[in-house]
Amino acid sequence: MKTNRFNLGRLFYNNKVVMLFSVIFAFIFWVILSTSASESTTKLISDIPIQVSLSESAKESGLTVFGVDEIRAEISVTGNRLILGQLSKNDILVTAAQSANMITSVGTYTLELCAKKNSILTDYDFTSSVSPKFITVVVDRFRSQTFDITPNIKFSANPDYFVPPIALSDAQIEISGPESVVSSIASVTVEGNIPGILNRTAYLNDLPINLLDAAGNKINTTNLTLSVTKVNATVAILQRKFVNVKPEFTGVPAGLNAKSLPIAVTPAKIEIAAPADVIGKISDVSLEPIDFSQVNLENCQFKPEIKLPSDCRNLSSTTHATVKMNLLGFQARTVAAKNIRFKNVPDGKSATSSSSSLNVTVVGPIAQLRTLSDGDVSAEIDLSGKEDFVGRTEMPAKIVFSSGSNKCWAYGSYGLTVSVAKK
Repeated sequence: MKTNRFNLGRLFYNNKVVMLFSVIFAFIFWVILSTSASESTTKLISDIPIQVSLSESAKESGLTVFGVDEIRAEISVTGNRLILGQLSKNDILVTAAQSANMITSVGTYTLELCAKKNSILTDYDFTSSVSPKFITVVVDRFRSQTFDITPNIKFSANPDYFVPPIALSDAQIEISGPESVVSSIASVTVEGNIPGILNRTAYLNDLPINLLDAAGNKINTTNLTLSVTKVNATVAILQRKFVNVKPEFTGVPAGLNAKSLPIAVTPAKIEIAAPADVIGKISDVSLEPIDFSQVNLENCQFKPEIKLPSDCRNLSSTTHATVKMNLLGFQARTVAAKNIRFKNVPDGKSATSSSSSLNVTVVGPIAQLRTLSDGDVSAEIDLSGKEDFVGRTEMPAKIVFSSGSNKCWAYGSYGLTVSVAKK
């Protein structure tokens, strides 16, 4: 007789058996989780923002609470593990509720904090009081003001060099906060010390800002907002040098070398200061150009501004120089320029002048003026930029001389009434 032997492995190939075991294990796992989740536990909720309320009358008078944003509260809570796992600082509201009625004027207030539930998660209990239990806040009106930053940096420099005012990376600062504190600020400074004798430019970085009252005492920056908290300072050490002052001209006739004319410049030299790598390349400084159209026998003295290269400073007492031109051997006369011509006339258009001639005051060497005729002088009108214009308008006229009068120039400015029409 054949005996059937029990085989445990075959059970796992039976779908009904497998389903039964799955149900049993799922039930056991559920029981374990339920038991664990129902267990009571404690959790510390921290970094909770604090709300301080003001009455409507206090708000209408402009009062603001300062010193709350930097403070965070914490509190211990007890509840089942599932609930506490979902609980965060946003579910708890910490307030100083009594402040709404007690804060009516500017001052410093000590307020007691309390906590309450602030979401749909309520199945837990507070097991401690709020920490901190009390906070101190400042109640004042808001004020914002801009101050100059004064460098207070001690150093000694070689007397052969020039030291300009200390340059700061930020020359001004905006400070905002309680009105009583901001209004007490008399000055804003940065301080530093450079040892030894300076022979080259020095740099100080990350200098802290100091707020001082009228007595020179430092002001606490708590509750204040500063646009900058640190600045960099540059103590420039510049070399000195005397350089020539050189006149410049525009509108010079093609055949005339203006710099060959007898010209007196006062001052002829000025002292400048610049970094060593810059000053070594400079032998003279230029003046603002003198336009020859403004030069005639009666008007031959000018006072143009002195132009300095970048990174240079003028150490002299004047920013302008006097230029006096000697026009001995020159004369002036008026001629009628009858040759009126146009350039850059747009395609499909024509241009005409309302005048057949233009009286021009000409200045030049006596020899050229003697032989100068009306035909040697032309009035040239440039229509560039007038492509869309049709009509009548006043336009500037450039005075042009023939090659035989190449040392002459026109004194003053000239214009003609021009008609532009379609062909």
